[in-house]
Order: sequence, then C-alpha cells, then structure tokens
Amino acid sequence: MKSYREDRFDEVLNFMSEELSVEQLRKLKEVLYITFKDSDISPKSTEIIPVESSIDIILKRYILTKQMEGKSIGTLERYKNICTPMLHYINKPIDNIETSDLRMYLILYKQSRKVSNRTLDGMRRCFSSFFNFCFNEGIINNNPCAALKQIKYTKEIKKPFSHVDMVKMQESCTTKRDKALVEFLYATGCRVSEVVKLNRDDINFYTKEVIVLGKGNKQRTVYLTDIASMRLIDYLNSRTDTNDCLFASEKSPYERLSKNGIEAVIKTLGNKSGVDNAHPHRYRRTLATNLLDKGMPIQDVACILGHSELSTTQVYCYINQSNVKASYQKYSA
Repeated sequence: MKSYREDRFDEVLNFMSEELSVEQLRKLKEVLYITFKDSDISPKSTEIIPVESSIDIILKRYILTKQMEGKSIGTLERYKNICTPMLHYINKPIDNIETSDLRMYLILYKQSRKVSNRTLDGMRRCFSSFFNFCFNEGIINNNPCAALKQIKYTKEIKKPFSHVDMVKMQESCTTKRDKALVEFLYATGCRVSEVVKLNRDDINFYTKEVIVLGKGNKQRTVYLTDIASMRLIDYLNSRTDTNDCLFASEKSPYERLSKNGIEAVIKTLGNKSGVDNAHPHRYRRTLATNLLDKGMPIQDVACILGHSELSTTQVYCYINQSNVKASYQKYSA
C-alpha cells in the first residue's frame, strides 16, 4: 500500500505526464524524492480548533483581577455575563470600540429585552468597570465609557415587612426548619448567600453570636435574638442527618439548603400568608429599618449588615413618614 507521500508524488507525475517525456518524468521523480526526503508530508488536519480571541483573553484577565480584589463569585459572574455579549455583539478590536457603539448596544438591548433603566444603568456600570481596567492596564488609549452618562431611573422605595407581615409569615411555618429560618433571617440581617455557607459550628449559642463570611470574604459578627436562638436550637436538635450545614433540605439526602431553596421557602410562606413580595432580602431591609427607628447609630447598623459605605445602609432603610411627621412636630414648635 502506497504512503500518503507516494500518492502525492504520483499526482504530480500524472499532472506533468503530457508535458514531459518518460525520461524527464523519471528525473522529476528522483528530484521529488531527494528534495522531500527529510520532509514530513501528511494530510492537512480538518479539525476545527477553537482559538481564544484577544477580547476573550482580556476579559479573562479582567475577571481574574477582580477575583484577586475579593469580588464575590456572584459579582464576577455578573461582570462576565454582561460584558461578554456586549463585546461579541460589537465585534471590534477592543481599542476601536467607541462610545457610540456602547450607547447603541444599550438602546437595542432595552428595546429587545424590555428592561428597566435601572437594569440598563447597572450594565453601564459594568462596562465602565471593564473599560477602566483596560485603560489603566494600557490596553486602550481612550476609555469609551468616559462619555457614557449615567442613565436616570426612578428609585423605587422598597418597604420592609410590617409587624403583622412578620407574624403572618411565622404562623404560616409548618416545620421547625422554616420557623428557625425566618427568625434567623430577621435577627441577623444576613444575605441569602451568607446563610447558605453557614455551618452549625459557626453559631455560638452561649454568646448568641454568629461568624459570617460576607462579600469580599470579609468576616463579621452578627447576633441572635432570644427567639431566634430558641427556634434554631429546637430545629438543630430535631435533625437526624450528619450534614454540617446550618439549614438542610428536609428530605434525604439532606443536602445544604441552596439560595434558590431559601428563596422558594420564603416565597411559599408569603403565598400561604397573603404577604406580597416575600423575599429573604426583605428581612434584611426590615431589620435595618427597625434598628434605625429605635435609635441605633447608622454606623452600627452598617456593621451588622456588612456595609463598608454608610450610603449603602441608607438605601436599605425605609423612612417611616409617621416618624418624620412626629419629628417635624417636635422640632418645629
């Protein structure tokens, strides 16, 4: 059986057979064998090998840099999921992307997805973070986001749970786990992502303290109320599984309760009790509002919530107009 090399040589000889004599063909064959004696002649691969584009490499560098800065996994995923489609849609070398490209992308995105201006401005902030990185790293000479102005939107006032809402939610609980969960969410003001990561050993029932690992892998201490501590002890004592997690699923194999799982529990309780917009994060907002209403310094509330900026804590807090009116009447007289 002929080799691939010999087949190719025969093709050349056949092609030249009408132009050359037999002697000339013989000499051509000798030249071919001598010339390509040490050369590797093999079929060209037709396999499609994906090549990572320069934009993908830059985006990966950006994500790794943000990870090193301590950004949470959720934030990193958000950066990636927002920037990747934009870069591939515009489909230009990164140093050729202009402000008009970004503006048009946002306009088309709003038209096709019917998103709010709040969502759109969040995307703009992600773009700005990415292009600031590229500019500071010397990847681009001009930042196309510099001229992309903030997108204005109406800031919706998100109300906390009322006392009646809280009672209804608690009374709708049919399991010890759910009773412990709702009390824990309110007492600690923890983010759902923080609750998911907690283990039994993170709770000190003697001091009623909980060590929480928050955003940016920052540790902080939050506290349990007497009722939250009691509900939690009752729940943990009732468990027969050996999972270290603080909150587990109620059916075998008793896995760690996920973010979606916690959200589903609270949503179900809201539907059963007739409480609208029941969401775990609303407990966090409720705690912040109640602590401030009772006179706790905002710096201490920020510490409980794990906020590095007081302005963030202020956004969380619902202003009770009856309190404003009472203060006005007190100080205006």
